[in-house]
Amino acid sequence: RGKENTMNDKNAVMMEKSELMKLVDITPYANNPRKNDRAIEPVMNSIREFGFNQPIVVDKDHVIIVGHTRYLAALELGLEEVPVYVAAHLSEEQARAYRQTTRQMSFLNGTQACWSWNLMQ
Repeated sequence: RGKENTMNDKNAVMMEKSELMKLVDITPYANNPRKNDRAIEPVMNSIREFGFNQPIVVDKDHVIIVGHTRYLAALELGLEEVPVYVAAHLSEEQARAYRQTTRQMSFLNGTQACWSWNLMQ
């Protein structure tokens, strides 16, 4: 079988870079349907203990694609800057599809994923 790559090289290279961005320069997605205020405190605790290791993904206009809970936790912690990945290469349609895919994955994680509890210890 030949080499299969479903992601073009441009996207692979773009994913390598994140940057620090001021929270005031980040805009939450106005139509974010996820209401998970109970998750903010655990995310805050994780950031305190382990650092901010997963960037918020924003579009070219700095609107959040994924990472709303990390954004809210950072606000609560009083952080001024957070790591972000600017997915400037995504069209509006692609950003919308990425949001939808992420929501679907988080829904599956909450309701249908199977965990090997022995491996989680």
